[in-house]
Amino acid sequence: MLGSLTTFLSAALAVSASNCVRAAEPTPPPLSFLYSVKLLMPPTVELGSVPYGSRGIIPINGGTFSGPKLNGTVGIGLDWGLTDNKGTFSPDAVYVLNTHDNATIMVTEKGHAPHVQILFETGSSKYAWLNNIVAYASGAPFEGGVALDVWQIGA
Repeated sequence: MLGSLTTFLSAALAVSASNCVRAAEPTPPPLSFLYSVKLLMPPTVELGSVPYGSRGIIPINGGTFSGPKLNGTVGIGLDWGLTDNKGTFSPDAVYVLNTHDNATIMVTEKGHAPHVQILFETGSSKYAWLNNIVAYASGAPFEGGVALDVWQIGA
């Protein structure tokens, strides 16, 4: 009886261990370049110290974007980002893109700078594909704003 139990437990352990071992590294998702954007942002309105760091309200009042499938101007928006106690800025922005062919696209940004997740929302049939994607952006500040390169995650 003890031999049968030992054999059973050994077999169960072998099966569960084989399920935990990967034969190869996972394949990262592909990235497709969407556009580069320059957001024009006047000085931050500081709220000061809040429970999780320091919060500022940053108006977004213009800019331009261009890429293989999208180009135009940046409309209005707002970033009410938070700088945590370690100095990491976490953007929390919503702004509008106005395309060269008169479509309006809402952009939502969240993340930990310089890495940002971007979601889109639009009623334009031409750009409806944006409603179903997730994008990644990285960038850096420049005098008077922020420059980002935006990439679609996945095919």
